[in-house]
Amino acid sequence: MHPIKKIKMNQFLKALCLVVFITFFASCKKDDSVDIAPPRDYAVQYATEKVQIEEYLKTHYMVVNEKLEATFDSIVSTSGPQVSIWDQTEYPLRNKVVSLNSVQYTLYYLSFREGAGNKPTRGDDVLVAYNGTLLSDVQFEYSPFPQVSSSLANTIEGWQEIIPLFGAGVPDPSIPASEPNQYLDYGAGVMFLPSDFGYYNAGSGGLIGAYQPLVFSFRLYAVQYTDLDGDTILNKDEKGTATDVLYNDTDGDGIPNYLDTDDDGDGFTTRTELRIPGTAPIEYYTFNNVDDNDPNTPPYQAPCSSSGVKPYLDATCHP
Repeated sequence: MHPIKKIKMNQFLKALCLVVFITFFASCKKDDSVDIAPPRDYAVQYATEKVQIEEYLKTHYMVVNEKLEATFDSIVSTSGPQVSIWDQTEYPLRNKVVSLNSVQYTLYYLSFREGAGNKPTRGDDVLVAYNGTLLSDVQFEYSPFPQVSSSLANTIEGWQEIIPLFGAGVPDPSIPASEPNQYLDYGAGVMFLPSDFGYYNAGSGGLIGAYQPLVFSFRLYAVQYTDLDGDTILNKDEKGTATDVLYNDTDGDGIPNYLDTDDDGDGFTTRTELRIPGTAPIEYYTFNNVDDNDPNTPPYQAPCSSSGVKPYLDATCHP
């Protein structure tokens, strides 16, 4: 079982993920024959789970090994040496406020190390080692030596929110690339997820039931930048001034730019607008060599406003 995403995306993203990632996680498909009850009210359910998660943080302590892998256990005595996750100060508890399904959530997480390498967007490929447990301390998955990268776009919402806060590691030149744990200075931490950022009412496999909050200790080894919509612009370059690629939607059509084949909604695909005229085979302007201060830079033609944005993001600019 991998933290593959529950189906809660619009039809465009469903189709895109199906095409791009059909080869990934084939064994992780939910059993279509299982009846799933209608979801509970999200706000009411979160109110219950927030109490459960905070109780867990106040009644459990953690041990972090030299690899920055965390394990957790219950505090058996208030007079003992263990300090709760909530109260310990070596790795102060952090939170990220996220809106989902019209509910404002507080996602708790820990950062053991930010990571020296690149940070992914929610659409990029990542190599992540992780340990997944329930609030009952039951372990449902352990992947200490991942060998294949996978896309964050195909994981649960919690991973898409927390993993991009961390950077990848850097290869250790003294260890062969074929060996596990060949990275140094990788990002590492823990996320504590309400079920709406996991599998909510659907559950997953035999151990994760409906409405189960999840705990992931993780280590981000490597990041590979990708181009999900195939417009020749990497996801990371479609972030704009937003804090997350999810929130940059130039034409306001409900599809963020990193998934939109026509970012400015002018009827010309972004890929078409970035073709370099006269090249055979066809070559494309890159994000960096399209002049955002000269809207008449080829392949664009007047009329084209001096909006100060990349020309392929201006609906008045056409190839």
